Amino acid sequence: MLKWCSYCQQFMQEIAPYDDFSISHGLCTSCDASLKDPFANHEIERSLFLSGVFHRLFDAGRHEDFNTAARIVERAIAANCRPVDILIGMLSPMLYEIGEEWKRGALSVEAEHRFTAFSERVVRLVESRIGAAAAPSSRPGTTLLFLMNAPGNRHRLAVRILALWLKGRGARVRIVDGDLDHARLLHSIAAERPDYLLISMAVIEQRDRVVEICGAAQALPQDVRPKIVVGGYPVKAGLIESIPGAELLSDITVLQIA
Repeated sequence: MLKWCSYCQQFMQEIAPYDDFSISHGLCTSCDASLKDPFANHEIERSLFLSGVFHRLFDAGRHEDFNTAARIVERAIAANCRPVDILIGMLSPMLYEIGEEWKRGALSVEAEHRFTAFSERVVRLVESRIGAAAAPSSRPGTTLLFLMNAPGNRHRLAVRILALWLKGRGARVRIVDGDLDHARLLHSIAAERPDYLLISMAVIEQRDRVVEICGAAQALPQDVRPKIVVGGYPVKAGLIESIPGAELLSDITVLQIA
């Protein structure tokens, strides 16, 4: 489920069950400290509006109606939804659901490709609204993250969305090709010295390749070796218990970014 702050309309985190993308409302720490009456009529109306936005955006995607989607995004932003939250809390789950329908045979390959193309346009629209807030920080000491799909996953849209969200939290992010050979990946790590290597898994079958990457990274000197964090649906759903040399992270919102 998707947990949103019903007051400031920010995406907070995903909570179990992870294959249910209905919206659960709560209060973020800041609003919990300042809000006097969470049950006021206008607060309830905000919650209902947000849930409606999600479903209307999904429906626009199914009909490949970008003009309607653009209007929905603008209305959400006008209602104080941060553009990056629209991506991470709304568009990402839509992509997952479409992928599940394709795997079940309920959606053709052509329809899946059309929805992905529609989503690309929505991402570009939202990117244009994020502006400088999503630009990598140049401040000394800013956390640098390498972000990559697990090898074999060539759908880059989800990691693009995650990169924008991480940048919005103040990190510098570089998306790395998940199919890059180990020698080139290690060379890039040694040259740029990222603080983290984040690997996103889509399916459990990608575990062996991720284990290979983690094993190769262990050969790096300790002073240049990044902390490796693995996430994605198999981790969130508890389908994977451990990966040597990596931390499993079911909730990306708890990642410590200086």
